[in-house]
Amino acid sequence: MARWLIEPQPPAPNWPIDAWERFRYACLVHGVAPLLHRKIGEMPWLEARTRDWLAAQYTLNGQRQLKFRAELQAILEAFAGHDVEVMPLKGAILSACIYPDYALRRMADLDLLIHACDFERSSRLLTGLGYEQDVVHWKHTEFIKPGNRRVMSTGGEHPDNPRRVELHCYCRESFGGPTIDLTGLLWSTAQRENLLDRPATLPRLEMLWLHLLVHATYHLWQGKGQLINLVDLWLLTPKIAAPGEVLAQIDVRYTYPALALLKRYFPPLLDEAITQARACRLSNRFRAWAESLDLVNGSYLNPKPPGLYFGKALRFSEGRPNEVLQAARFSLLPHPEELALDHPQLARSPFPWLAYFLLPLDWAKRLLKRA
Repeated sequence: MARWLIEPQPPAPNWPIDAWERFRYACLVHGVAPLLHRKIGEMPWLEARTRDWLAAQYTLNGQRQLKFRAELQAILEAFAGHDVEVMPLKGAILSACIYPDYALRRMADLDLLIHACDFERSSRLLTGLGYEQDVVHWKHTEFIKPGNRRVMSTGGEHPDNPRRVELHCYCRESFGGPTIDLTGLLWSTAQRENLLDRPATLPRLEMLWLHLLVHATYHLWQGKGQLINLVDLWLLTPKIAAPGEVLAQIDVRYTYPALALLKRYFPPLLDEAITQARACRLSNRFRAWAESLDLVNGSYLNPKPPGLYFGKALRFSEGRPNEVLQAARFSLLPHPEELALDHPQLARSPFPWLAYFLLPLDWAKRLLKRA
């Protein structure tokens, strides 16, 4: 799939029918059906059912994106009208500014970064636009329109599948204890510009790239990596000036796994000296793990579970005492907003603390799944 995205004339794979079924499932997992429609949709060797399915995914995603764009325009206009600074992230800015066609970039939600002091005002503005607060956890607070909760299709894109707004007070990722926070870097280098003809604060491309690298690494570490994350980086990397200097601003652990995977699946985009300089700062064990990742074992396609959070966090911390303690606390006594990841319904209830009574069951389930 990755090779087909970059080859000018992809050759016929000569697959049996069941292989095309697996291909369609892999497209869903990795979020690239619209992209592959554009790339191989007219190839004479493409299986007929798959050709029609890819075309439908492109059309449906385009319709979905139009709804996202209208919603984002309304949000940007409302926030600007009340002097609330907001910074769109990830797909919201990539589909509008980086991809040649907005219908090519699949999106599950709108990611918006605000200042923590503006959360209450932002929440009221979203309520005024018809959203209601949904799940609250440590990364963000989710908002959704009441009539948009129902999943209309599980077999691919649908314009009316839930379109959530994720309101972030901080841009951070936690690796079960080890945590990286990019909030200050994003705000300090951002610029006031227009997005979709509406005023917005936009991240500097170098900082957006850094965030995407960290985000891709986080999902690979979780076993939820996607090819679409690498496509984002593939499109953005050539636009980055002095990438070595950008990478030097944060711990190499948070970017190297994504860089290693990008190098594996796409033509070299960075000077080899830059990636080698990053690799030399890692332990042999961490580097071997990062370079063992691929789009199967680092994604939902992996038939084996990704392992317990504590074990993964220990691997990432590499024995740093403070981070080991953080990993132990995260695994054994998570904060209420962290519990919301496993128990979103309880998190929305008046009694979110009840999730603590389910912790032993959560631990048992993870052990049994691992076994």
